[in-house]
Amino acid sequence: MKRLCILILLLVPAFAQDELADKTTRMFPLKYADADQIRRLFSTYSYPISSNREFNVLTVTAPPAFQTKVEAAIKQFDIAPVPPRNIELTVYVMTGAELPSPVPKELESIEKQLMTGGAFKGVRLTDTQVLRIRPGQPGESGGIRLRAAWVNAGEKGRVISFDGLRVNLKTATVSTDIDIPEGQGVVIGKSNPDGLLVATAKVSE
Repeated sequence: MKRLCILILLLVPAFAQDELADKTTRMFPLKYADADQIRRLFSTYSYPISSNREFNVLTVTAPPAFQTKVEAAIKQFDIAPVPPRNIELTVYVMTGAELPSPVPKELESIEKQLMTGGAFKGVRLTDTQVLRIRPGQPGESGGIRLRAAWVNAGEKGRVISFDGLRVNLKTATVSTDIDIPEGQGVVIGKSNPDGLLVATAKVSE
């Protein structure tokens, strides 16, 4: 019995040395992800893992195979955040004209509508108002006020929904909730005496 105890006492340090020899310590600096949140992903493992939030560094002591898992997780989660998108709403006042003039591509279909019947040979833009906001936030610029806007997926592309849109110009006043397909002109009202109030919307990445 005494010999067995002595043998165990001699073998335990050897096993411990072998286990330590199989482990390495690595420091993983992170740019975007929180080091402590990455540490929590591996909280069920018994390997020593510590995080330094001041320098945003993860320190791991483990076998190389486990270090590889940690490195793969960091590559997956330590990525630059997607920058906030801006929604740009443009409101035009379009009226008929005796001579044609260039208009934005989004307004060409509405230009044809105004010229149908030969009453006008062209159109002109007598006013342009632009509002830029973040999704879900209110905004106001010039004669445009808005409660909020969201970007949704449509059948043929993105659709931008405007809630509580109010346009107050010299020749037109409109209050409405409206969905505008990105890159298309939509008539939202009439402008005195013979014009149209047209809106376009897009997402600025």
